[in-house]
Amino acid sequence: MFDLSRSVHNLPRTNKPLRVAVRQLHWFKAAFHAHAALCGGSIGCDFAIDDVKLAGAFVRWLDNVDRQKPKEKAERRAFFQFVPSLVLRELVVDMPIKAAHAPARVDPKSAAAFWPEGYVATTFCLTVYAATMDQEFHMDVHVSQMVDDLRSWWSFRENADQDMDYAAGFFQMLLGQQPNWWMPSNFCARTRSVDDVDNTNAPPPN
Repeated sequence: MFDLSRSVHNLPRTNKPLRVAVRQLHWFKAAFHAHAALCGGSIGCDFAIDDVKLAGAFVRWLDNVDRQKPKEKAERRAFFQFVPSLVLRELVVDMPIKAAHAPARVDPKSAAAFWPEGYVATTFCLTVYAATMDQEFHMDVHVSQMVDDLRSWWSFRENADQDMDYAAGFFQMLLGQQPNWWMPSNFCARTRSVDDVDNTNAPPPN
């Protein structure tokens, strides 16, 4: 089972609020490397990280956040809850991490063994999200058990290959949210009432 608490404590220290630090490439890069090393040690896998791809994902994510940031203060927490799903989307678009070999310390039928790169990217987003929500809102984050469910990861990888926006929806499901599967990476669309769009919460076919 993914150990969220251990991963949070493994993040690089910073004197700045995490909401600020995560928007700076040097901290984002250091945090991703640290998380990949922690995961690699846990599952018995070496990873190579392409820092050019990582920086590209970071820049695209910041641009997306700035374009979607709501003006209303009442939506601040909801936006904080939404933003990490955009990080995962950009990481999956051009995956910056590659496993050197199959993980040796986990069940071959586990989620981590099935897609180690996707598992590291997803748990990285969960880790930074949990640390930020605790700091900003004193809020504990509960991750769905589907984070270790192989069937969910099969669906995630298959659907993300066809539509990268699915990554955002998958992340939202991990937090117990109901994505708008028509536009899971659009904050305004996600926050609309279910009555506004027919079948908004119906997942796409596998």
